[in-house]
Amino acid sequence: MSAEKEKILIVGAGTMGHSLALLFAKAGFKVALVDREEAALKLAMELIISAAETLVEAGMAGKGDLKALPDFINPSTNLENACKDSLLAIETVDENPAAKKEVFSLLDALCPEQTILASNTSALNIFKIVETRRPERVIITHFFAPPHIIPLVEVVPGPLTDPDVVSQVAGIMKKAGKEPLVLKEYVPGFLVNRIQRAIAREAFSLVDRGMASIEEVDRAVRSSLGIRLPVVGVLQTYDFTGLDVYYKITKETPITAPLEASSPPEIVRRRVEEGSFGVKTGKGLYDYGGRKPADVMRKRDLRYMEVLKALGRDNSPL
Repeated sequence: MSAEKEKILIVGAGTMGHSLALLFAKAGFKVALVDREEAALKLAMELIISAAETLVEAGMAGKGDLKALPDFINPSTNLENACKDSLLAIETVDENPAAKKEVFSLLDALCPEQTILASNTSALNIFKIVETRRPERVIITHFFAPPHIIPLVEVVPGPLTDPDVVSQVAGIMKKAGKEPLVLKEYVPGFLVNRIQRAIAREAFSLVDRGMASIEEVDRAVRSSLGIRLPVVGVLQTYDFTGLDVYYKITKETPITAPLEASSPPEIVRRRVEEGSFGVKTGKGLYDYGGRKPADVMRKRDLRYMEVLKALGRDNSPL
């Protein structure tokens, strides 16, 4: 870590917020992590330390970085103070248009004029939801959990976003060690989530129809696509299959999208209604056996980092 003049404001200390705070602090930025609840901030700092220890264990950070974290991250419930001198403010609150609108209004009123206002929304068209006096400085920065490990961040400008702001944000992301992918314009779900949701629609449909279990679907993907995609992606795969073969297969045996694709999967509806939301509640599609979320995430993160090391972060096509 090396001290930087720039300060990043993270609004919301939940799943994405705490990881973003770690990401920017590790890169040497001063970070203001804001949440309305002291309990949320306390948990966030515990998760940050746990995640940082995992980075050290995996050899992706030094013990000195871990000791320096408290000097770089300032958790607070005081948004007004946190807004001062912020170069970039990123909101990570719930995917609720009203909540996003409220946060942006506060940020617009409290942040300096030069502060760039960004949303980590995974699908919402922020540019039609929020109202600010600085639409030219509003942008989407869509990270992937956990953002302190997963390299990509989608940078999405709105119709009024200043091109210089887009370049500035991309530069900040590179400085933080990210791989920014700048989209030309907003499209629902951006790139990655559109692809991921298409996979999920089919996977959940197979489960709902009793064609395969949750475990079988995940095992199938981990043992096939999960090995190929990090190397050749989705599209280059077909250069190895042979475009002539792919053309013939899709022409003769088309696979259509599930009819129920427009509604939430039945298995998800049932789990949500019973209060099983995933790792954060100890049970979702899988039962995590009473383990703490930090312990489950630690195991996940170590495996993610093993994949990154194996790939050598070389994402260029073959």
